[in-house]
Parts: sequence; C-alpha cells; structure tokens
Amino acid sequence: MFDRFRSRNNSLSDEAIQWVVRLEGNPGPDERRAFEEWCRRSPAHADAVYQARALLEDLGQTEAAAEYRQWVQALTPSRRGISRRTLLVGGASAAAAVAAVGLVGSGALGPPAGLFADQSTRIGQRRQSLLPDGSRVWLNTVSALSLDFSATLRRVSVTAGEALFEVAHDPQRPFVASTRDGETQANAGRYALRRDARHSSLTVLSGTVEVRTAARTATLADNQRIAFSPDLLGSVETVDAETLTAWVRGKLIFNRQPLTAIAAELERYVAGQVVVMGDHLRRLQLSGVFDLDDTDALLRTVAALAKAEIVRLPLLTLIR
Repeated sequence: MFDRFRSRNNSLSDEAIQWVVRLEGNPGPDERRAFEEWCRRSPAHADAVYQARALLEDLGQTEAAAEYRQWVQALTPSRRGISRRTLLVGGASAAAAVAAVGLVGSGALGPPAGLFADQSTRIGQRRQSLLPDGSRVWLNTVSALSLDFSATLRRVSVTAGEALFEVAHDPQRPFVASTRDGETQANAGRYALRRDARHSSLTVLSGTVEVRTAARTATLADNQRIAFSPDLLGSVETVDAETLTAWVRGKLIFNRQPLTAIAAELERYVAGQVVVMGDHLRRLQLSGVFDLDDTDALLRTVAALAKAEIVRLPLLTLIR
C-alpha cells in the first residue's frame, strides 16, 4: 500500500495526510473552506486526499484483518459489513470505523490464528513457556503456536508472528518447527522463526538448524539468518542474532537503521500503522536500545532522537 502511495509527490502526500487528520471531528467552516481551496489547486491535490483517505481505509485491510473477517462471516453469516462509502466518509474517522476489525486484525485482542492455537499472544505481549519435551519457547507480540508431539517426533507450527525456541537435546526425536512457507529441523540449539506477510525467516543463535522449502534446503549455524518462502530460499546472512532477538529480553535494538524501518518494526508492538512523514525523516538513520515494556515511552524516545513530533490517532501513529 505505501509503495503505491509514496510513488507520488511525498510532500503533497504529507500535506494531504495532515489535512485528513485536521478534519477529524467537527472542523469549523473556515477550516473546511481552506481545505476545499487546497483541493482545488490541482487534480494532484484532490488525488492526494483520496490516497490519504484510502490509506486510512487500508488500516483494516491487513492480512490478519482479512483472516478475521473470514471467521466472522463463517461464524455469523448474517453479519453486515462496512461499505466502502462508509469507510471513506469523514477522512480520518475512517480509522475509527474499522477499529473493531482493525484491533483484532492487528492483534490487540490476539491474532486470528490464535483462535485455534495452543499458545498465543496479544499485541505488545510476550510469553515464555515450557514445552512437553523440556524445550522452551518465547512468543513475541501477536504470535500463535500450535503443538503436535508424539513418541517419534516433536512438531510445532508458528501460525502467526515470531517464536524463539531453546530445543532440548533429543537425537531420537527431531524438533520440527514450521510456518506456511517451509519448515526447520534441529536436534538441539536456540533459534527464532518469524512469519511475515510475504515470507518467513530463520535466525540461529546457537546450534545447527536445517531449513526446507519446496525449492531446496539449507543448513545454518550460529549467528546466521535466512529468509524463505515456498518457492524461494534466500542467501544465508551473517548477523548478530542476540541483537535481532533482543525482544526476548524486552528490548528493541537498532544500529543505524532508517526511521522507516524502525517504524515498520514498531507496528508489531502498537495498534495500527506507524507512518513517517517528510523526506528528511524518511532518510534519517537512528541507533538505540528501546524498552518494549512501555511502548508510549518508546515512541516518545524515537521521536526525541529524530527531533520529530508524535501524533496518535485510532490505529494510526504519525511521526512528523
């Protein structure tokens, strides 16, 4: 969605978002007239407003939200949906119109996949637990895990989000962890498996882990990471695995990362989307260690480092 939106004039897009935000609630006649005059400046201005409103509508169009809506339709076939016209009317109020679906879709009440999972977390929640074989698992924000243990095999499925496994040594029963993109296998070790919208990734902290997809297989060792999808296996990268999995310790660590990349990661821990406004901020790189136990303070710290302002709306956070 944002690639399409930002392919246009970034400054104009930022102004349009600012107008949509300002018009939330009950703007006065002077402000409405100023907005109408701004829209009449050119067809591009009017189109930018349409794109800004579409952005807010798309807040409820995430993959998780779609999955949740399918469950709602299956369980309550007579339920009426919200029309596109209703979503578009009122600019930023569209975010509130999709809040009921968006909060569940974003994980505020837990991921839809968690409805039938053995373990799950809500947005901003992390959880540690002991598995039947003595292995340990840490679930990150908005994550879900299903278990299938037998006398010959230990199998877990990450159906949403991210999990870090500390696998108990058992050469007689391989430990297989999967996502919809492929599966990993190990007899012991520590590694994280993350499922994103379009691919999954494996990060190995210690031990040897094999990853298999329909395309091919690869074996990873300490401080290595790989991304994969059903028909593609990426290149093995050397990384600082402890930094990438610092969420287990309640921290997010960034080393000269673009603010846009930081915002994308923060979306996993707060309700709704985090949007960076302005070319200067989009180009800005930041480093720091941030505390996940207070996301409001985390956002304020990021804004302070960037010398920016935070605007919080239903399902939308602006860094400007």
